[in-house]
Amino acid sequence: MIEKLRKRDLEKAIIVFQKGLSLETPPGNMNNKIISRELKKTICYVHKTKGNLDGLTNFKINKNGNITLMFICAIRPRQGIGTELMHEVAKFALKKKIKWIYSGVSSKDKRATKFYYSLKFKPYSKTGQFGYYIKAKPTDVV
Repeated sequence: MIEKLRKRDLEKAIIVFQKGLSLETPPGNMNNKIISRELKKTICYVHKTKGNLDGLTNFKINKNGNITLMFICAIRPRQGIGTELMHEVAKFALKKKIKWIYSGVSSKDKRATKFYYSLKFKPYSKTGQFGYYIKAKPTDVV
């Protein structure tokens, strides 16, 4: 089940976010206060299985009226949770008539790269360090 993040689930969402950071290649690092602040100021969807929060994504609408995906994670990779969350983001985008979903991905994180490519994301420029900025049309993601 996917729903918008509720205040009562914020602590659980922070835990899931931290677990998601640990799965990145290279592992991410962010303190709970910053995570809390980020989740509160962005649009955040959570995935629940049997009432347990096991995935989340947060994003914002950028200055050009497109979506910038900030973070997506599932604490049980390869179970379809991330795909369900991305489908929800794409539905949101279609409802709001948003043309593009943008994100970034590390070229070292083969799992994340494969995930994004499976959803029809394509690179459009290099990041400053070791990755790519990617984008997809919401109609391709759904």
